[in-house]
Amino acid sequence: MQPTSTSFLAVAVAAAMLVAPRNAASQEAPGIDLSEPAKPPPPAAGPQPGPSGEEPGIDLSEDTDATPKSTSTQALGSSGERDAALGDRVKAVQRKGFLKRGRWELGASLPATVNDAFYQKVGGGAHVAYHLHDAFALRLRGDWFTAVRTNNIREGKIAFSSQLLASQLERQVLLDGVWSPIYGKVSFLGQRIVHFDVFLAAGFGLAWSATSFAPRNEGPHLAGDVGGGLRFYPADWLALEGGVSATFYPDQPSPTVPSSMQRVIAASLGFSIFFPFSFEYRTP
Repeated sequence: MQPTSTSFLAVAVAAAMLVAPRNAASQEAPGIDLSEPAKPPPPAAGPQPGPSGEEPGIDLSEDTDATPKSTSTQALGSSGERDAALGDRVKAVQRKGFLKRGRWELGASLPATVNDAFYQKVGGGAHVAYHLHDAFALRLRGDWFTAVRTNNIREGKIAFSSQLLASQLERQVLLDGVWSPIYGKVSFLGQRIVHFDVFLAAGFGLAWSATSFAPRNEGPHLAGDVGGGLRFYPADWLALEGGVSATFYPDQPSPTVPSSMQRVIAASLGFSIFFPFSFEYRTP
């Protein structure tokens, strides 16, 4: 019985020695639960590196990047082609179809007065002009008139007791400044585009009437004129025009009456030839 009790006691002591270190370790770190694994910290804000060190959300593969580039290139190319084609058809500032700057103009006209009820005056005229600018020119013109008696003379003499006072303009020479403020184009019969401009003219010069020659021999009278008209340009060297002008000059039709300001309004049709015959655009 004695050996058995001794052996049992030795086994109990050995078991206690094995259990004691575990209890001591558990008592050294109170409150720490080692039964569950530690939870990872929450992810920080911003992109996180991937497994290979690359930032997520940025695809650096060639296949994915090639598709947007080719699509955008095609879109830009087609848009540029459309813009270039549209620019060829429509110009923001179109060139004028007829240039006059630096060119000489030589023309002729057929004037006829429209404000004399007793002596209708018809004749011919000629002019030469130099265009300092497309919109401005200096013009020297001369007109010659022939008086044509109308049927109103007899009635006028009866009404005025055989005294019909009228200044009979025979010729005039005037230096005018011609300004063209309006320029445009019009379709002619739906087949051709014809360019045109509207012009205004004013100047001064000399006028000769019946009193300028024998028997009175008063010589020329100082004169001034204003007018305007419309010109068409069917060719690079040709212009067709129509206009109205008024000439003012002092005259004394009869020695028994005082001098008065005379007004002669004439309508005219004419043409002009430009030199040189053609023009070209020059880039400064």
